[in-house]
Amino acid sequence: MNDMGEQIGWLLATDVFKNLLVNDLLNTSRLNAAIALLIKARIPFDVSFTPGTRRAQPQAVLKVHINPNTAISFSLQFDSPVI
Repeated sequence: MNDMGEQIGWLLATDVFKNLLVNDLLNTSRLNAAIALLIKARIPFDVSFTPGTRRAQPQAVLKVHINPNTAISFSLQFDSPVI
């Protein structure tokens, strides 16, 4: 496996990303922890945030780029209003 594949495997094995995989609800500290791990591993990513409305909860989308043609996206809703 190449270096990026090993990094992605390591990243997905962390408790932070295991929690993201099994639980859609998130708080800002978990999102910040995931971002910190991505930065530490030097893995490219995008994050977008949609504020909540009366109809929808606040949502974040974390997109981890594996190569130019492949990415993993995590669509996550916040468990409480974002402050």
